[in-house]
Amino acid sequence: MNRFHPDAIWSSSTERYRYAAERDLASFGAMLSDAEVGRWLWFAPMSADDAIAYFRPFVEQQQEALERGEAADTLVFTVEDAGTGEFLGQGAIVAVPGSDRGFEIGFQLCEHAWGRGVGTRLSQFLRTFAIEGLDAYRIEGACLEGNEASAKLLSNLGLRQEATLVDYRLRDGVRHTELRFGARVRDLVISDVSEG
Repeated sequence: MNRFHPDAIWSSSTERYRYAAERDLASFGAMLSDAEVGRWLWFAPMSADDAIAYFRPFVEQQQEALERGEAADTLVFTVEDAGTGEFLGQGAIVAVPGSDRGFEIGFQLCEHAWGRGVGTRLSQFLRTFAIEGLDAYRIEGACLEGNEASAKLLSNLGLRQEATLVDYRLRDGVRHTELRFGARVRDLVISDVSEG
């Protein structure tokens, strides 16, 4: 099956990855309205309705592109437990404007998926998809300062911290520093260390 098909699925012994669809939006909303999930996200927590309204256009544009056998500029994936089908979170690969074949990866996980290595495997899937499926030249990622787990995960993907954007993000009236990671694909230095 073409990797750019609406029904494409990638599986491991622990998780299943597929393109996000309309039926996933309620799960996205529930996840992003959780204060613990939103703790390290500059844009969350948000109401379930706001999360659904934010993601719906990306999912619709993705569906239209996939029906043509093409990739959208923003690819949104759902990650589920391979055995039970339980929703674990979502990941995305976003084309970086002005950076030919440059992509930013990001993800959010439900609290019940934490500490199980799901984030490590999901981020590895996103990195591999960007490289093999989209012919990425460069991969980027970001996290708020203090989010040690995400910073370690991005480093283990082979990305290097390239910038510290002091007071870059404003959330609930408080400014937060953002750490930006990135690397050209040919320069990736991939660690053998994995989480959980």
